[in-house]
Amino acid sequence: MKGVILDYGATIDSNGKHWAEVLWDSYTQVSLPITKEQFREAYIYGERYLSMVDVIKPEQNFFELMQVRIGIEIDYLMQQGMLSQAILDTTLRMTSNGEVPILDNAETKQHFVDAMAGICYDYARRCTLDALPVVEYLAEKYDLALVSNFYGNLSAVLQDFGLLRCFKVVVDSTIAGVRKPDPQIFQLAIDQLGLKPKDVTIIGDSYDKDIQPAVSLGCQAIWYRGDSWDPESDAKNDYQPTINNLIEVYDLL
Repeated sequence: MKGVILDYGATIDSNGKHWAEVLWDSYTQVSLPITKEQFREAYIYGERYLSMVDVIKPEQNFFELMQVRIGIEIDYLMQQGMLSQAILDTTLRMTSNGEVPILDNAETKQHFVDAMAGICYDYARRCTLDALPVVEYLAEKYDLALVSNFYGNLSAVLQDFGLLRCFKVVVDSTIAGVRKPDPQIFQLAIDQLGLKPKDVTIIGDSYDKDIQPAVSLGCQAIWYRGDSWDPESDAKNDYQPTINNLIEVYDLL
């Protein structure tokens, strides 16, 4: 093996936890009274919106990305009648012990957006610091690439988290114009590394978006089985090798 291609979301920045679950945790931490099914609907809407509308700037870091994303989700929840300005105002009063000044509608919404974005950013930074020694180890031994369905600002996010220096190749789906599970996005990274698929191992948390495309290209693959978005579907697959923590890569490689 000469090269390794890593996924980003969940594989590096959340200890295997799907980002939908991380975002849901932020909703519960600020006490917004919505159900998980309502959140799931808003999450899917936000994913589709960001994949179709160019609203993220290349220089924005992860905190700024989460501000945009959470703002889209809250707007959707309000448009669908799952949240209201009165609910936001009441929740803010109940959770602030009366210490927050009176805010107008936009400021109240922004209070929740900023608080939740901060929760997500802090979580991602902690997880990235945990993953950094493994990424540095891989970068020393192999030609290392990163492939992610992202929003055009992946390099800025990696730079902010101290990871960009580790990768010879970074493929951001928005910039590349192709998204997982299309194997072509991985082929782009393989070509830029100047390697053959048989000499490359792909590590990712999604069986459908990482493992299947890797195998179809003739690459080796390691499945990071973390806290899945669709555990029932993943349970049907018995692919090996798998890991439950990125640090297990040391033993496998």
